[in-house]
Formats: sequence, structure tokens, C-alpha cells
Amino acid sequence: MKKVGQRIRHLRKEKGMSQQDLALEADIPKTQVGRVERAENNTSLVTLNRIANALEVPLSTLFLFGE
Repeated sequence: MKKVGQRIRHLRKEKGMSQQDLALEADIPKTQVGRVERAENNTSLVTLNRIANALEVPLSTLFLFGE
């Protein structure tokens, strides 16, 4: 989860989005975005899919760690 969280943070910042922006686009609480990025919880695939859609990337992109 730590790598997924880091990847989400990287993609979010690359798009110039705040955690609040991402939360609004993904329809999830801002606190949840922070917890996911810090790997403080195991999140569901549904939530990861919402985040990916909000970032306008395929879900699989969240699992590309070699970039």
C-alpha cells in the first residue's frame, strides 16, 4: 500500500491537484485521500478506481512503480 500511496501522491501532484481537489473529483473524504497516500489503511478497489478515474488514468497506472 505504501507504494500505491506514493504513486497516487505523485500523480496527483503531477496534475497540480490538491488532496481536496482529488477528494472532490473522486467523491471521497479528503481525510481518506491523506490516509491512502500515507498507507495508513488498506483501501478497497472501488476507492482506488474512483481515485484513478479522478486522476484520469487507468486503475493499473496506480500499480506502476518502476517509473
